[in-house]
Amino acid sequence: MPAEEFVSPVRTASLTLASALSIATALMAVGAVTLHVMGESSHRAYLQFWGVDAGAFPKSTDWLLINGYHGLANRSALALLAIVQNLGWWVAATVATALYLFVLLSPTGTSSGVLPKWLAKRPAWCQRLVRYLQGAFLATAIIPVVLLIWTAVLVSPALIGEANGKAHAEREAAEFKKGCETSKYPCVEVKKGGEALGSGFVLEGSPSYIAIFDVRLQRARVIPRDGVELISGKPIALPKP
Repeated sequence: MPAEEFVSPVRTASLTLASALSIATALMAVGAVTLHVMGESSHRAYLQFWGVDAGAFPKSTDWLLINGYHGLANRSALALLAIVQNLGWWVAATVATALYLFVLLSPTGTSSGVLPKWLAKRPAWCQRLVRYLQGAFLATAIIPVVLLIWTAVLVSPALIGEANGKAHAEREAAEFKKGCETSKYPCVEVKKGGEALGSGFVLEGSPSYIAIFDVRLQRARVIPRDGVELISGKPIALPKP
């Protein structure tokens, strides 16, 4: 009787650690790409809400990753709240999914490989035909589901980021309509060479341009930053000596 092959525990542990590190590295790479896509989509959706060209306000990779992280946290909290508020529908969807998988994976009512009675009495060629048909229908049913899940995985980061950017802009728009006196956001006055160019709320800034929501025009404006001075509309309350 041949001796069993001895596998060193140290070698097994090394392989397990290497596999874990590879999986962790892959997940970190996918996570970084996902957050970057979400951050970029959120930034573009936010500026598109105001009618501002996002190309004039490029952002660094670090900013996009951080913004994508905050957007993911925000939408996750809203999704959890939606599940709690619609718990009945969530349970119904869970039951429906379980029934679908049951029918999909057990089309003949058995998963043990034993033929059902109505098929066991048929000729061998009939049994093979039924098995081929089962495999074909199973593949036909699984492929659309796999494609749907794959498409959702690819599209979801952009959709989540876009939804987050638009929601952020809508929250700010509600505050901006209150005016400089009552809004919780500070107003700024834009001047160039001592001449007032307008006043409103800062939307975005870059080394070349600055975008503001002009309270008088009730719309966004993009102003070249060269020689522009921004003066805060709310003075800082200093402590009394």
